Amino acid sequence: MNILFIGPYRQKDEWGRKSKSILRAVQKTGHNVTSRPIFLTSHPDTNSYMEACEFNISEQYDVLIQFLLQPYAIYDGRVSKRIGIFNTETMPNKMALGQLTKELLMDEVWTDSCFIQKGLQNSLDSYQGNVKVRAIPPVLDTTDLEETSSISIKASDRELDGRFLFYYIGNLAEDKGGFKETCIAYMSTFSSSDQVALIVAPEAPFPEEEVNKALEDCRACVGEIKHSLHYPLIKVIRSQNGLQRSERVALHVDSDCMVSPGYSLATSSLVLEAAMYKNTPIVNKGNACYEWWGEENLWGVESYEDLCVSRQRPLPYRFTSGESWQKPIIKSLGETMLEVYIDKFKRDKKAKANSKLRNYFNEPSLEIV
Repeated sequence: MNILFIGPYRQKDEWGRKSKSILRAVQKTGHNVTSRPIFLTSHPDTNSYMEACEFNISEQYDVLIQFLLQPYAIYDGRVSKRIGIFNTETMPNKMALGQLTKELLMDEVWTDSCFIQKGLQNSLDSYQGNVKVRAIPPVLDTTDLEETSSISIKASDRELDGRFLFYYIGNLAEDKGGFKETCIAYMSTFSSSDQVALIVAPEAPFPEEEVNKALEDCRACVGEIKHSLHYPLIKVIRSQNGLQRSERVALHVDSDCMVSPGYSLATSSLVLEAAMYKNTPIVNKGNACYEWWGEENLWGVESYEDLCVSRQRPLPYRFTSGESWQKPIIKSLGETMLEVYIDKFKRDKKAKANSKLRNYFNEPSLEIV
């Protein structure tokens, strides 16, 4: 079977990591795969490498897999099967036909969330489409993820010595990442007398004044009950070029617990990485990572379904009242962070379960029929 895969696998962001992971999983199926890179931003931060399968040539393809934004998806009648991967992060509730036109051009739509799979399948069926929505298991490309880190976060900052390290990686300006909830829960649960630290790592370059403002907004939410000297320690990794892969790996290796309570229902490659490094991430119970693995590997936070009300919209119809996501309950997040801190027995048990994940990700996990 000849497969043509199109996706942003050269981008140095979540879209790129997920696209590359799925490309690797498709290659492990044993079929003949040709790939073509696309870029989903005007000024992408890209890897300069080229995939070997970009040089494969076939006169006829049997399957077309498109990992992109819906408006750019195409219908190609020359192939037997058209598969769309649209990185859907939210639950479709009541969506107009115009919002689903590209999905209806596909034979299959892949998502990594069973919740999204059911909701999207119901929406597509309501328009009498013949599209099958399929929930695929979590996949992760481990090619460039060495087992140990070449740098040390603790060695670069002696103030972190002897502390339990929580860490957050993401976009501080986006509501959906859960940064605000993370900081408020952390500040409300711990004080300066606790041997803990929260490392904040903006994934993309972020102005220092904006970082300071984001932290001050969180302190303002907690209020004046605690004097500023009583806030628990927060450290920000500041990088002019954004968080590098080596720094990301160092965070996974050196830190104790990744906090990732984002609103998205889809899997996060960063959470998958953290778990693979025997870290035990905190995620929403509505998140696809928790759907697949649960309490054996992760810490689950109670969350609630809410409408997608957000100013950050990559496309006009994304994150509308026709969709919903999962917001973390701050009280539950704080209680979970405290449990992670004090319950070494549970941490070790989850870490032992996660020690098997590197082998799991290196094995074939997709089937294309």
